[in-house]
Amino acid sequence: MNRDGLRFLDACLSASLDQEVDGGHEVLLVDNGSSDGSAEHVRQRHQRVRVIEAGRNLGFAAGNNLGIREARGELVVLLNNDTRVRPGWLQALVEVAGADPRAGAVTSKLLFAEPAGVIQNAGSLLLSDGSGGDRGSGEPDAGQFDKREEVFAFCGAAALLRREALADVGVFDEDYFMYYEDTDLSWRLRLRGWRVVYEPRAVVDHWHAASSGRDSRFMRFHADRNRLFTVLKNAPPSFVGRSFASLGRRAAAPTGPSGTPREGSKPRVLASFAAHLPAMLARRLRIRARRTAPDAEVLRWIYSRERWDARS
Repeated sequence: MNRDGLRFLDACLSASLDQEVDGGHEVLLVDNGSSDGSAEHVRQRHQRVRVIEAGRNLGFAAGNNLGIREARGELVVLLNNDTRVRPGWLQALVEVAGADPRAGAVTSKLLFAEPAGVIQNAGSLLLSDGSGGDRGSGEPDAGQFDKREEVFAFCGAAALLRREALADVGVFDEDYFMYYEDTDLSWRLRLRGWRVVYEPRAVVDHWHAASSGRDSRFMRFHADRNRLFTVLKNAPPSFVGRSFASLGRRAAAPTGPSGTPREGSKPRVLASFAAHLPAMLARRLRIRARRTAPDAEVLRWIYSRERWDARS
């Protein structure tokens, strides 16, 4: 998916088109209303790519849903425009899906493009306060995450999704716009007994947050609000209560864990959360009514927030 990412597209698409996978693959570009000539550039330079123009900025969730609807395969792979996949990436994802029919999602090893050789995400965590975390983030890639294993959630920047699983639990929640939609979908998958698998051979270099900017007001608003959505929709009542209380205490603190001042958008977050509350409660009723996996099975993936904050 792309919005005004012309500077990244040649590297991203060339590496994607060069992938070799049993049965072949198609490459789609969903353009979210770019104003930098991205769509026309791709049509001229990468004629094997099918361009789908949304006409406006749908956000990450709805933009990827559009691509999922348009894709023809039973396995759908999401990839951010600000990435460059390494050789063997796609085949590695497909092999995992083929070996495990209950793998609803297979997630990649994401490395920061800058600085090189540093992990961004080796699967995503569910923290004890309901937040998400990038497993291994900031650690030099020294082979510590070179084992294929199950993780709580996939990272939507580079992941394979099984269409059968999406038909079962639904696609991304478009009210999120962007951020936490992958954690929400992963939680829904788990509540229906699907697995999320991390594949270390599927390596991707990522210019992280190139579209929204790291720690921008835009990013903080959507992350803070969507985290509340995710917990409310999916978690058992006791976890919802603990999570909301913990997140409230953290939001009220004058500084973050690093001692930097918090410059939140709390009134805007709360207003938007309240406006969406009836819809989110209705979704909660549907999700919780359809769950087949016990909450204990899902919540065993919890990673301590205190341990997360204490990372060196």
